[in-house]
Amino acid sequence: MDDVKYAKVHIPTANPFVLNDFKLGETPALLKAELYLPATAKPPFPAVVVNEGLGGVKHARERRYGRFLAQNGCAALVVDSFGTRGYGKAPHPIRAINVTESMMLADAFGSLTWLAAREDVDSQRISNIGFSYGGMICILTAYEQMRRHFVAGDEKFASHVSYYGPTVPRLVDYTTTGAPIAILNGKLDQNFSPERLELIVEDLQNGGSAVENMVFDNVYHQWDSDDHERRFDRFNIQNLKTRIDPDNQIISERSGNVIRGFTSRLALIARAVSLSGFHLKRDAEIMAKTDALLLRYLKIRADETTPVGATPSKDHPEASEHLPPAGPTEASAAV
Repeated sequence: MDDVKYAKVHIPTANPFVLNDFKLGETPALLKAELYLPATAKPPFPAVVVNEGLGGVKHARERRYGRFLAQNGCAALVVDSFGTRGYGKAPHPIRAINVTESMMLADAFGSLTWLAAREDVDSQRISNIGFSYGGMICILTAYEQMRRHFVAGDEKFASHVSYYGPTVPRLVDYTTTGAPIAILNGKLDQNFSPERLELIVEDLQNGGSAVENMVFDNVYHQWDSDDHERRFDRFNIQNLKTRIDPDNQIISERSGNVIRGFTSRLALIARAVSLSGFHLKRDAEIMAKTDALLLRYLKIRADETTPVGATPSKDHPEASEHLPPAGPTEASAAV
């Protein structure tokens, strides 16, 4: 990689199992990450936090984007949320249960503040991208409630590009940071709900962000993978649905139960997952299109993005009208 500088780095982070386990200023863990820098361009660079998918940090995907971004003049920080917590070689279901969205959010925002403090990074041009599980995290980092929960200062992502993320969480308070968002999916991908995606897009737009919701015809999940032949993944989470309330409680939409620990999270996932599965397949043509879109989003500055046309959640009750009221915490939730 003569045109790219590479280093393994460690970044302060935390291990909140649920959102309310996180305390501002407390970073008792170190996140493993890989930093890719342009070898010839002059700093300060725009930067990107790359959230891994459930498959972990792969040469064909996360590391490929790290190199691609650095070759195009950007600093890229590829985070390893699973390896950091000892699940780098664990089966996918084990990873999904034990490495939670709250942990991955701590990693994403910790990476944002770490990059923003570097002299060789333009702190107003730090974007967030993510794949599958990481794509879901990428959308969550666009909500002001999440940013405020994890960031003590004014740092925010300048833009967000989510690749084939599952449509699991919605926020009751959907106010965004104002940063633009691109949401990319394949029409043949059975691991997300198109109907729920429309509700999420409406939330984000009502919250103040411009959203490009792009669904590509004849495209499967993970078109930027090394799966040149169509591959089947047996676990499908299309029907997994949660909401996050203003008190940062994660609530099952199916039962109304608050998720507070391992047992209640396991129950949530077990009740919603199906074995209908979904297919994955590489598509070089779509990959080229999404690469071009990504580079376009990296030109955006955070100090030029403010919520546009935001409508307070309380004025849009339809955004939450299909959600059940919060029920009691499961008896075993604190386990």
